[in-house]
Amino acid sequence: MKKLSSIIAAAIFMAMPSGVFAWGKIGHGLVAEVAFTMLDSNTKANVHKYLGSMTIEQAANWMDEIKNDHRNDFMKQWHYVNVDEGKTYENTKEENIVNQLTRVINELKHKENMKEEDIKKDLLIIFHLTGDLHQPLHVGYGIDKGGNSVEVKYNGHYTNLHRVWDSELIEGENIKLSDCLSMLKGFDKEDIAALSVINVENWMRQPRSQLRNVYNYKDEKIDEAYATKNKKAIEQDILVAGIRLAAILKDVFKS
Repeated sequence: MKKLSSIIAAAIFMAMPSGVFAWGKIGHGLVAEVAFTMLDSNTKANVHKYLGSMTIEQAANWMDEIKNDHRNDFMKQWHYVNVDEGKTYENTKEENIVNQLTRVINELKHKENMKEEDIKKDLLIIFHLTGDLHQPLHVGYGIDKGGNSVEVKYNGHYTNLHRVWDSELIEGENIKLSDCLSMLKGFDKEDIAALSVINVENWMRQPRSQLRNVYNYKDEKIDEAYATKNKKAIEQDILVAGIRLAAILKDVFKS
């Protein structure tokens, strides 16, 4: 029976649109909302000028929404970086999340020499990849495709570990903006200032350090204790991602 269930789950997984393989719409939207609570009115206005009719939630999810268009296949590697267990990240020229997020941040520092459409595209990439970088399985292990090939059971159905962290825990534990912002009580001004120093390679180390807890479940089951414990971890990941997205937006768009 379990084998049949696994086959059915795999079939459903393969049939789902590729746009679900990130924080998920809710998670990415929350990262954007956290960031905007920390922005001054001038930065907000400048960001909205380039976004045009797009909301910040739409901006945060744009890179997932375009995945089904094969003309954008060259961007697929931009959403993650794989580092073997026990290893540390080393600088490469790969088309990975660390290099691409660093690239667009640096490009926008010279936005006066860019076309408006290119500024908007880089802005959309920043919104999305800053969120992805703080989902631990986007900086995970290549051997299991960042948890995509790890089957687990959660809330009575078979799924995979990556999807659990992308969206199912957020939805199942009903994580909201107020939950994420409430964690600010544990941060003082010095903490926020330290988190806001823009260094993408350094930023990936914190979610990377969470992987031991991500894989800490038994018998292929995501139980209530695991969900409760990691609800707090996800809320903090979203908060930190929002703080850092705000830092980038202030640095690039305040003036």
